[in-house]
Amino acid sequence: MGWLIRLRGRVSAVLDHDVPPTGVSRFVNIGLAVLIVINVSSIILESVERIRIDFDPAFWWIEQIATTVFAIEYVLRVWSSVDRVNGEYRHPVQGRLHYATRPFAVIDLVAILPAILGMLGADDLRVLRLLRLLRMLKLSRHSTTFSLLWAVFREESRSIGAVLFLFALTLILSASVMYMVEGDAQPENFSSIPAAMWWAIETLTTVGYGDMVPITPLGKLLGGFVSIIGIGTLALFSGVLTVSFMDQLRLRREHLRRMVEAGMATGPMTPADILVMEDLGKRMGVPVADTDEIVLEAIEEEGRICPHCGQPMQARQDVE
Repeated sequence: MGWLIRLRGRVSAVLDHDVPPTGVSRFVNIGLAVLIVINVSSIILESVERIRIDFDPAFWWIEQIATTVFAIEYVLRVWSSVDRVNGEYRHPVQGRLHYATRPFAVIDLVAILPAILGMLGADDLRVLRLLRLLRMLKLSRHSTTFSLLWAVFREESRSIGAVLFLFALTLILSASVMYMVEGDAQPENFSSIPAAMWWAIETLTTVGYGDMVPITPLGKLLGGFVSIIGIGTLALFSGVLTVSFMDQLRLRREHLRRMVEAGMATGPMTPADILVMEDLGKRMGVPVADTDEIVLEAIEEEGRICPHCGQPMQARQDVE
C-alpha cells in the first residue's frame, strides 16, 4: 500500500494548483486546456448539419476521447484530494465528499455528465450538446483571471446582492406601473405584468429593441425615468466590480511583496528565485510588470542594507 500512497501524492502534486508547477503539471494542464478547446469547437461545428455528416466519425472519436480523459481526471482529482497541500480534505471519506462539492469539482462532474446521461438513455441532443458545451467552464481552472473574478464575486457578494435586489425591485415596479398606464392603449403588447417585464428589462439595460414602446404621454415619461434609473444601476454595478477588482489586485500585490521580502530575508535572491517569484505572480494574477517591479524593489532594498550589521547603509554612514 505504500507505493499506492506515494502514487497518490504524485498525482496530487500534478493536479493541485496550489503546488508550484513542474514540467509534468504544465504539460498536463496545457494538454487538458487544448483538449477542452478542441472538444468545444467540435461540438459547435457538429451543430452544422453538412459538417456533421462529412466529419461524423471524427466528432465521435473526439467526444469519446474527451469524455474518457475528463472521467479519468475527475476520478484522479477526487482520489488524490486527501493529499492536497491546503490540508482541507485530509479525511479519506468526508474529505473526498467535501472536495466533490467544491465548484471546480462540480464543473468536472458536469463535463462527464452527458456521457452518464447517454448511458441512462437520454436522447435529447440539444440538452446533451448544451451540457457538453459547459465543459468550457473547465478552462476557468487554468486561468488566473477567472480566479481573480471569483474572488471579486466572493468578497463583494453582499454589495452585488444589494444592487441586484435594487434592479429586481425597479424591474417589478416599473413593469407594474407601465402595465397600468399602457394596458388600455396597447392591450396586445402590455397584456400583463410579465409581458411588461420584457419592456422593463430592455429599458433598464438600455438595450431598447423597440418591439414594445410606450405611446401615451405618461408612458413615455415613465420610460425616460426608468431609462435613467437603469443607467445609474448599471453604473453602480460596474463601479462595485471595478473597485473590488482593483482591491483584489492590490491585496495580491501586497501578498506577493511580503513573500518576496520573506524570501530575501533568508539570503540574496538568485536568478532561480526570481523565476519562481515571477511564476508565483502569474498564478496569483499579478501582472508581469508589477511582479518585476516588486522583485527589483526588493533587490534594491537589499543593496541598501549592510550585510554585517543589518542596518541601512545611510544610517550606518551617519553613525560613522
